[in-house]
Amino acid sequence: MIRFTSTVLRPLLTQNMGMQRPLILEKNLGIYIRIPDDRRPGEWLKAWAAGCNPSKDSDWSAFSDALIPDREFFFKTFMAQSMFDAVLNDHCDLLIKPVISDLNNALTLHKETQLPMKVYVPVGDYRERVQWLYDQSLRHFHACVGDAERLSWRSQALFVLDQVIRLDSKRAKPADREMFNRAVESVKDRIRAVMSDGSLRYY
Repeated sequence: MIRFTSTVLRPLLTQNMGMQRPLILEKNLGIYIRIPDDRRPGEWLKAWAAGCNPSKDSDWSAFSDALIPDREFFFKTFMAQSMFDAVLNDHCDLLIKPVISDLNNALTLHKETQLPMKVYVPVGDYRERVQWLYDQSLRHFHACVGDAERLSWRSQALFVLDQVIRLDSKRAKPADREMFNRAVESVKDRIRAVMSDGSLRYY
């Protein structure tokens, strides 16, 4: 399965039209999803599949060929609302696989979402990321002045969560994991409190 993380997908899925906009799965010197960039007419935003980015992954070519044997590949698709929400709200990974449909023997894409694949880091790094989350919810959030700053904070907090929520450490103690879970929920609560115009939601 071709895996895309919420980290790389968020810039694409949060553009105008959201889930109503088609996504293009393409293989051409790596595998990626692309859509037009609203901020730069004529340019494209790309979300690289895990392990398939020529600028970051040393074995991207062999890995891309294992996922899609064709030298070049192009397929336009859409995301269901449930998958769209899972990626943006629950930080899930999107998994895609080209398959031949049993109904009409035509090429199609099988898509599903899964909880973020764990990335194991040293326990020291794990604890640093927990502190990073608390900094987002306790320091940076309260430093915001006005709706515009809160909206900027919300975007940054989602980016931080996309990265940190998938981390784990084999040497983490139960207390570390409890702190991690509390930090995640703290940031999520702050994000939910910021409305689409930057104002605060009061419960």
